Amino acid sequence: MTPPIRILVTGTRGKSGIARGIKEVLCACGIRAWAKVTGTEPLSLTPHGNYRIIRHSGAHVEEMRWWLQTLPKDAEAVILENNAVSCDLQHLAYRWLKPTLTIWTNAYHDHEELWGIEKSEAVKALAKGIPPRGRVLCGPDVYDDPLATKTLQNKGCEVIPVVISSSAPLEINKSFIKAACHLLGVTGTELEEALEKLKPAPYDFAVHQVGASPKMLAFAFSANDLESTNNLWQSLKWESKDTTLWFNHRKDRRMRLSIMKDFIVNHPWKQVILTGPYPLGAGFGFKYLGFEPAEKVISKLGKRTFGIGNIAGLPMEIANTLLKNKKEQWQDEPLC
Repeated sequence: MTPPIRILVTGTRGKSGIARGIKEVLCACGIRAWAKVTGTEPLSLTPHGNYRIIRHSGAHVEEMRWWLQTLPKDAEAVILENNAVSCDLQHLAYRWLKPTLTIWTNAYHDHEELWGIEKSEAVKALAKGIPPRGRVLCGPDVYDDPLATKTLQNKGCEVIPVVISSSAPLEINKSFIKAACHLLGVTGTELEEALEKLKPAPYDFAVHQVGASPKMLAFAFSANDLESTNNLWQSLKWESKDTTLWFNHRKDRRMRLSIMKDFIVNHPWKQVILTGPYPLGAGFGFKYLGFEPAEKVISKLGKRTFGIGNIAGLPMEIANTLLKNKKEQWQDEPLC
């Protein structure tokens, strides 16, 4: 049996939070919903709990089809985050899911190694994952982009704009979730109460106190692109001269440091810390900590630190420590 509600979520940022939020809200409203998110960690989210998906090799687009085949026959809704990266594989998610609704969050620079450095290339890549003649819920970054709107028009899609009234990541997600639920006919006080109870997902942007110290770490590693990173920085209203910038580098995302260079050099940071592989040709001064243990890196953080770049590695290790007392825990038995 095919679930009557089938939602595909694509875009550069916000996919995991929106997919997770729709699943949680639908379940709270009495609809048996399943969701798969990728983000920093692949997860299967069910009405009974959340399960890690253990990969025995690297990430693969076939993971989406495999997961869809694990859904029970009584599932009423399924929400799938498109985890394809290659332009030539973007269409597979909608071919397998056959969505009744597609959500296109935004189209920022990302995966420059595959998509190119121009925003138009990101739009073209993501547009390949939009099913023809379907309903598409679009964020402002999409419906205000002439190339994106022309492409959707050529595909014969019904474009439904989402009005965003806040720059806070959780509130942006709620705008998409509420709009999607209204299209599904889910409205009223039950929906509003479910939206009110939504919390940020692990690894989402947040300011954490580091242990018992007065140090504050603004965790923006998951932003990944220049525009999102700059928006999060501005939302803090911190002074850069009083803030340590921590950039976590990643060997398979070497271009990200080049994309972020202007953001780094255009602010008078108190200091710049860099972890991960040594970056050749960075073009700015930094204190290199490489792969030092978490305790040493934490000792080098300032009273206020803005963390950006890539979450994989040390930032995720530190985040897991900071979040260990939070209520959100994955089930002990992973899906393999």
